[in-house]
Amino acid sequence: RLNLRSVSFRRSATDSSGPVVSQAMDPLTRSHLMQRVQKYFLEFLETFKRVKEDGEREDDLYYVDQAKAMIRDHKKTMYVKMGHLEQADRDAVSFEPEDLIAVIHSKYMIVQNALNAAVPQLLSKLEDPDLQAEVEKMDELKFTVAFYDLATYSGIRDLRTDKLGRLVTICGTVTRTTDIKPELLVATWMCNECRREISGVAQEFKVTTPARCPTKNCGNTTNWKLLAESRSTRWGDWQRVRLQENENEVPAGSMPQTMDVIVRDEGTERCKAGDKVQITGSLIVVPDVPTLMSPGELKATVRRSLNTRSDPSYAAGEGVRGLKSVGNRDLTYKLAFYGTYIDEDSDWASRGSDEKSENIRSEEKMYLSQVDKERFEQISEHVSMGGKRDCLDLLARAVAPSISGYLEVKKGILLMLVGGVKKSTMEGIQLRGDINVCLLGDPATGKSEILRWVSKFLPRAVFTSGKSSTAAGLTASVVKDNDLDQERLIEPGALMLADNGVCCIDEFELMDVKDMVAIHEAMEQQTITLSKAGIQATLNARCSILASVLPKNTYYQATLPLHKNCDLSPPIMSRFDLFFVMQDIRDETQDLTVAKHIVASHQRKDEEVAPPLSQIDLQRYIRLARTFKPKISAEGQALLIKCYKKLREDRTYVRGAAGVTVRQLESLVRLSEAIARVYLSKYIRPEHVKEAFELQISSLRQSERESIDLGEEDLAPSTKRRREDEEEEGEQAKRVKRVRITLPEYMRMGQMLLRHLAEQDAAGQVVTEGDLITWYMEQVEPELVTEEQLFRQQHLVQLVVTRMIDKDRVILVTQPSKDPLQPEGRVLTKHPNVPVDSLDRI
Repeated sequence: RLNLRSVSFRRSATDSSGPVVSQAMDPLTRSHLMQRVQKYFLEFLETFKRVKEDGEREDDLYYVDQAKAMIRDHKKTMYVKMGHLEQADRDAVSFEPEDLIAVIHSKYMIVQNALNAAVPQLLSKLEDPDLQAEVEKMDELKFTVAFYDLATYSGIRDLRTDKLGRLVTICGTVTRTTDIKPELLVATWMCNECRREISGVAQEFKVTTPARCPTKNCGNTTNWKLLAESRSTRWGDWQRVRLQENENEVPAGSMPQTMDVIVRDEGTERCKAGDKVQITGSLIVVPDVPTLMSPGELKATVRRSLNTRSDPSYAAGEGVRGLKSVGNRDLTYKLAFYGTYIDEDSDWASRGSDEKSENIRSEEKMYLSQVDKERFEQISEHVSMGGKRDCLDLLARAVAPSISGYLEVKKGILLMLVGGVKKSTMEGIQLRGDINVCLLGDPATGKSEILRWVSKFLPRAVFTSGKSSTAAGLTASVVKDNDLDQERLIEPGALMLADNGVCCIDEFELMDVKDMVAIHEAMEQQTITLSKAGIQATLNARCSILASVLPKNTYYQATLPLHKNCDLSPPIMSRFDLFFVMQDIRDETQDLTVAKHIVASHQRKDEEVAPPLSQIDLQRYIRLARTFKPKISAEGQALLIKCYKKLREDRTYVRGAAGVTVRQLESLVRLSEAIARVYLSKYIRPEHVKEAFELQISSLRQSERESIDLGEEDLAPSTKRRREDEEEEGEQAKRVKRVRITLPEYMRMGQMLLRHLAEQDAAGQVVTEGDLITWYMEQVEPELVTEEQLFRQQHLVQLVVTRMIDKDRVILVTQPSKDPLQPEGRVLTKHPNVPVDSLDRI
């Protein structure tokens, strides 16, 4: 009887520290080993029952049930969890589970066929006659076993020849996949001289024919015909995946390494470019095929001197010369990986840490426990101290917690992650649901840090820089593959790699104009059209774009409109749903808050910088919110139309600006859908539209800061009030409501008012609103000439004081007016946390 332990742990004379590295084994020992492995593995499949939480075993046979489901679904791969082998019932099997695990780990490529052969044996023992009839129709040589959930994984950089033939798991990002191609595994040949058929000829890296015809007196060695339709000829599907190591695994100063992964049959088409995956399989060695072929078998384009080593993957020019005198050829080998199981890398963001992550864009069904469901519903119903639902503010504070402030920007990032609802018209035109956001900010305002946080928040997120990006690098290019007979392949760019994710572009303004034009189609239609090298293709780029832009003059100038502060063309600007201006404001209170936050993060005081929600909770909440498909209610529809009309009525933008187009209405719909999703609502209600409109207005108008509207914004003005107003006073009322003031003038007036309040507070004097206005009028009286200017200035200072109380909140009302008909009697004081010259630093 052969002992598995003696086989798996036999040590060589040169390696005394671990299992045998070489896969060389005596043929008799190999045969006995495969028989034992097949027998013991079949015992495991027939007897395994999962262990419950209380330590008892379930009644159902886990892998027998999986085999039945496999036949019903016409699948040919059985998935075996390595942890189940450790939990095997020792009383039900006749082997030690540790020995079988050790053999599978160390001799996987040797015992792979034995493991696969146990599957049809298990299927043949099923008692269901209907299933047996299905099994008989299937090719038993096609059944395979795929192991998953190994305890450890190996980086691509760590793969060396000592891991040849072992079962390992590697992780990385898929950068390219080939088409599925047929692969000849075992061939049947017919001799064209004597018409004899020869079957069972295994293919070894190239088309392998029999060495000689076995018919007596034939002697044919070259004249063969392949019988592709013969029952003994085996074909398989084949695909090659290019895997690149993750950026967090690349050592400093090194280039990311790649590995070719070979997958077969049901393992094909399991991933696409941009996916972060875990692949379980074995490391193999593949020879350079042309060196195995005679010069007559080579094409003229690849015919070369076979006595030199000239693999283009090495240095250019001649390599190591072969031994010409004895006629030896110098073979070039390369490492490849034979993958049997491909799965999404669930630890893509938290490898090396204890915190887990979840893919918010996953299309798999989401399962929540009752406790989590109730907790998320409480978050959606959260009410602030003022009695208003503030779920959006609460979640926004959990976005990029390492950055202090910028709540409006974080709201926009949150809505971009949640996204709107993708739709299609009756004509088949796709309307995007992804939200594009642009951050226009001064240096050192945290733009790149926000982009980095987003790129690590979800797996299909790509971070790139505008200066080093070209049109082909962002969209796609056509390249020739040397290993596939110079076949042309599409090399995906950043936007394709971020499909169903987010593409973060830093220093967006440094891109060349011709390269920036290339992403017009991707930003609106979310497709990339290629017409080059004989390839006509339309590729998907369904991603959101998060761009950061530095102002034209380094620092944002508040007196200039938005489009004159950045080097972006109007077509690009109109494709962004939200624009946010991030200014470096010199404010003592804000500076103190930011300094405390940064120092606390460096001291690792988690309680001071901890967000209200952990990252995994935020990811799960966003994933839950994305399951909702809100519809526009009748009230929401009416308010959407009014908001769009209000945007179009504003004529303040000049020629050259992006202006307000229909895209802003679509953006408003997308933002309303995203806000409704955040509140876990099935309908878009007026409060959702109003919140989206305020966010859009802040990015479209308030960011320009060329003039401040002192009038009260009224989205739904009363028609009854309009009828009651007299015709003469109607025009004057409209003029009064829409009073505008320049930013420098507003800062000058506000500074005077705040300084006077501070002086009176220091002297212990009580100041009413009427006293404050009277004082200001006395200060500016010498500059006034006519009575009309006097009344206009008095009304203007009333509006400025009202804005400073209601909107800027730099002036507090300590005591309301005793007479409701005389509101100017309320007592005012300066906000204690506001410096006197704070308005001067906006």
